[in-house]
Amino acid sequence: MALLGGCSDAVNVSPPATAGATAAQCRALQAQLPQTLMGRKRRDTSPSSAATAAWGDPAITLRCGVAEPGAMNPASPQYDPHENQSVMIESSGLCWLTQPVGSGFRFTTVKQQTFVEVNVPGAYAGQSYPLPALAGALLKTDPASTNPQVAFNCS
Repeated sequence: MALLGGCSDAVNVSPPATAGATAAQCRALQAQLPQTLMGRKRRDTSPSSAATAAWGDPAITLRCGVAEPGAMNPASPQYDPHENQSVMIESSGLCWLTQPVGSGFRFTTVKQQTFVEVNVPGAYAGQSYPLPALAGALLKTDPASTNPQVAFNCS
């Protein structure tokens, strides 16, 4: 597969469409994200966006401003009120929806003003997860929603 613009180490990460307060929160988060995550160096994303970030190879990716996860939306076919496939966890002051994706996991913040997802490939199974290292940046740039729409418990 040829890369546009010559040699690049950028990770393909589809940026969510953001605007207004969400876009501002994603820009602020981008400036606060760590340069290393789980011992892996930060990488460029393609297309370049304030709503995406990546670390390591295989890449751990972050997308800021994603839509509400279907597992949380009663109108969605993915709705999971009994948390059969989705689990809520609390980590470093944030509530995350945890879902299996392929051999890895997707973690999505659920009580903040902006949904942020972190995808961790299965290659990192058994290692510590990146959530604690991201908590400070997220709490600083994306305060808790005053009207969370979370039906699940975070424990």
